Amino acid sequence: MSILSRIPKKYKSWLKARVFEVRRTVVRLLMAYDGPKLLACLRSLGVEPGDTVLLHSSFEEHHGFQGSIQEVTDVFIEAVGPGGHLLMVSLPYRSSSFLYLSKLRRFDVRKTPSMMGMLSELFRRRPGVLRSLSPSHPMLVHGPRAAWFVADHETCRYPCGPGSPFEKLVTSDAKALFYNTSFGTYTFFHYLEHLVSSEMPFPLYTEQPFQVQVVDHDGVLSTVPTYAFAADAMRRRRFEILEDELRKRNAIKELRIGNGSVQMVRIRETVECVLDMSRRGVYFYDLAGLPQPPTSRARVATSA
Repeated sequence: MSILSRIPKKYKSWLKARVFEVRRTVVRLLMAYDGPKLLACLRSLGVEPGDTVLLHSSFEEHHGFQGSIQEVTDVFIEAVGPGGHLLMVSLPYRSSSFLYLSKLRRFDVRKTPSMMGMLSELFRRRPGVLRSLSPSHPMLVHGPRAAWFVADHETCRYPCGPGSPFEKLVTSDAKALFYNTSFGTYTFFHYLEHLVSSEMPFPLYTEQPFQVQVVDHDGVLSTVPTYAFAADAMRRRRFEILEDELRKRNAIKELRIGNGSVQMVRIRETVECVLDMSRRGVYFYDLAGLPQPPTSRARVATSA
């Protein structure tokens, strides 16, 4: 029996509060940073004005940023400049697309919240940000070509596949950033799955699409067909195989800042990595007990 387990519950709460307060004080005194320091960090990683950036994030006080969620978002928008684009995925669930779509009654692009953290949710509410009309993988975009990024996402039966904002990230030579969160949150992974889906001895998607009621920006109701990821495909995912391969190639850059970190990878490099892996018969799935995949047939758009 551990010492902690012997402590009465009421004292555990007190102890946790004191530990939290000590940690907050240490961060404030030794690990605090502001907007200019974050911007300098992004510049060191290679983020430049005019870039297109897909941001994954976690915002907590103990990470050290001295400012609000809106202020940290301002830094990322400043980093890409007036000619650049900042994107965030705004999944309206924390489970899986299959479970979510199985229970969903209606998706309202204007009101359905993002469940990917407060930074994503407040970005959704920010003036000038557009949201795509995909009920399962809606994309948020700020920038001069935001309308192009979100256009026709509702017509993509494979929400992360051809024609989606995810494919447009490739043609835009975008960069993915991970602010205080792991590389395992890389939502673009679903586009990479689609690239090799024809080579897999199991289906990536459900047999039939879901018919989902959606409300668009003008309040107009329509029905959008969309596939969800199949249960077997989700069970077989081994994201760490892709991450290990990218790290071997030094494709993922990382800098510490405050009590957190920022990682960056060029999206095209992840596409090139997956295509090279498939040519070698290497995939980010557990294929034990299944037939050997055929020769690679994966294709990808490479120009705007």
